[in-house]
Amino acid sequence: MDIWQILMTPFSWLLETFCRVFDNYGVALIFFTLVVKVILFPLSLKGKKSMIKMNLLNSQVKEIQQRCGNDRERYSQEVNKLYADNNVSPMGGCGWSLIPLAILMPLYAIIRRPLKYLMGLSDAGTTAVANALGLQGFVAGSGYGELTLASLINSDQAVSAATTAAGVSTGTIFVINFNFLGLDLSQIPNWNFWDGGITPNSVGLFLLPVISACLSLLSMIVSQRTNQMNANQKPAGMNSMMIMSPLISLWIGFAMPAGLCVYWIANSLFMMVQEVICGKMLKKDYEAVQREMEAAALRAKEAEKERRRQAAQRKAQAIAANKGKKVKEKKNKGVDVTASREGMRTYARGRAYDPNRYPITPYVDPNPVRHTVEEDVEPEETENVVEENTTTPVIPPVVPEAVEADQDLDQDGEYEEAYAPESEEQDPKG
Repeated sequence: MDIWQILMTPFSWLLETFCRVFDNYGVALIFFTLVVKVILFPLSLKGKKSMIKMNLLNSQVKEIQQRCGNDRERYSQEVNKLYADNNVSPMGGCGWSLIPLAILMPLYAIIRRPLKYLMGLSDAGTTAVANALGLQGFVAGSGYGELTLASLINSDQAVSAATTAAGVSTGTIFVINFNFLGLDLSQIPNWNFWDGGITPNSVGLFLLPVISACLSLLSMIVSQRTNQMNANQKPAGMNSMMIMSPLISLWIGFAMPAGLCVYWIANSLFMMVQEVICGKMLKKDYEAVQREMEAAALRAKEAEKERRRQAAQRKAQAIAANKGKKVKEKKNKGVDVTASREGMRTYARGRAYDPNRYPITPYVDPNPVRHTVEEDVEPEETENVVEENTTTPVIPPVVPEAVEADQDLDQDGEYEEAYAPESEEQDPKG
């Protein structure tokens, strides 16, 4: 016997007992679910109390987070110490919700292989029973063949033949009645329920997974409404869970035998009853958590106001400290940007306009009036000219000596040549 079979022995014994007592597989599954819920109710209640404590400590966890900042190691140490001091397990609040899934795994194996886990037959004995009942080519442990084989053991003659073939004692092999409300729970529901003709069995098997998914969603809604901590706010991830849980139920319903759908439906119904009972038992605790959460929200609001007030005060102090200081000059030093304005038009002359870029220099006559004879200019006029042209000195003209000797001034003050050209003197006719 392997370890897996040892772990499933309590579940298989409980289901076998209910199958023998009620002689109906569906009723046995319902009572099996009820007993499991009753046994695990203290654990569920403890998980809810742990979740309440977690909500009470949320405000302190936030304070630790603000105090530690980015120091993740220090944050983890302080949070773990806080949980240890208050006897709170971080996984205690959500662990109870995983219990049905943990039970579903062994229950699936028990439903898939009833001859092994309910009747205790080995693979060789199961193969011998299949050959005795005319199920040739049967392979033990493959698919859902044992469900078909268990459905063939439906009379005293079949039980006797199976007991003889397996070589076990009388009473080991018994009849399992898979008929529940006119449905064969050993079969797998089919999406195309109309294939092979519409029958009450095919339609009922199709509706079982749909009912299972709807009740799974309804149980989560009831859990949220009865939990007064979540009356005003939804827990993180609640929306995704409300979508995923019904989809998982729907997938299980159409992928596995209909017996699992009966278990899932019964589990959802009993869960809703359990949530109502827990809500009444923990009403005072829920109210205390609600008051603590409101007080924590008020403290957070006051802390935010204080933080904003201090920030405004620091800003005012910084402005007062910087008052009177010179404003930093712009990068383009020496550029008079105000000179670029033209009337109301800003930067009409361009942003880089500089009126001093090209300075205006006084005009200087490149060809001033030149005089060489002092007699033509009276002393008074000369003085006036000198006074008027103080900035432009009179430069006397430079005349070659040969030209000065041979030239005379005419009455108009123009120069006239005093000698005839050499070519004219040699002319005999002149």
